[in-house]
Amino acid sequence: MKRFYVPLVIVVLIFLLSGCIWGDKPLPKIALIDDSHANRFGGEESEFFDGIIAILASKGYDYRYSSVVGFEPQNYAIVILSMPGASYSTSDIDKLETQLSKKGKIIMMDMLVEIPPASTFFLDALSDGLNTGIGFVWGLVTDTVNNIGGNKMMITSDNFTTHPLASSLSAKIAMMMATKLTVEGNATVAIFAESSAIFTTYVPTGNEVTFVPQAPAPIPIVATSNIGGGKVVAISSAYAFTGTLMGIVPGNTDLFRAAVDW
Repeated sequence: MKRFYVPLVIVVLIFLLSGCIWGDKPLPKIALIDDSHANRFGGEESEFFDGIIAILASKGYDYRYSSVVGFEPQNYAIVILSMPGASYSTSDIDKLETQLSKKGKIIMMDMLVEIPPASTFFLDALSDGLNTGIGFVWGLVTDTVNNIGGNKMMITSDNFTTHPLASSLSAKIAMMMATKLTVEGNATVAIFAESSAIFTTYVPTGNEVTFVPQAPAPIPIVATSNIGGGKVVAISSAYAFTGTLMGIVPGNTDLFRAAVDW
């Protein structure tokens, strides 16, 4: 009997070390900030992400920029895709799918760019490639009633749903140059714009853009999806998390914390 004991112990140790018993090791608490896809306002030298980085640190996360370490999202617990100015390749999508299969989280942040290439199109194509059920619609959400300082392009809202991401929120959030989201399938709205908000679609016509106001309807501005074992959060305005706006609207800090915690 003893002669079988040592080989058995060795086999068990091999299984433990390889993760065959306990499963794959969790992704490290590091956020990858994408600045490899011609992202606007991002980059290692930018102060754009200072507020986000501070929140990540408070939650025990370190961070890396993809321009420094490479775009390898499958190795990070959180991946932040903010206002890309270029498309994501099939290889990029495969890596993001792998990250989600490891119970990772992707935070996608848009903002209206009136002249293409607009991040809206690249995020929408990526979201479709990942089958999240979240759509990004090119256009502008404005609100003449709920806003900051009478600026209709700087909308405010506390139109929170019962989604777990929104359950901890109480203070109004603010967004500037926000686009519109759509949801289907596994996707769910976490926050709507207020009922006083209006969405104006931007339609390319040759070398110009036609502005087409839409009929009043609920306008999603934060949406989520559970996909492939992981989670996706879509936010209509990356500018919501600049230090300036988070400084005057504490609800925005709460929102990003909630996105990290969900």
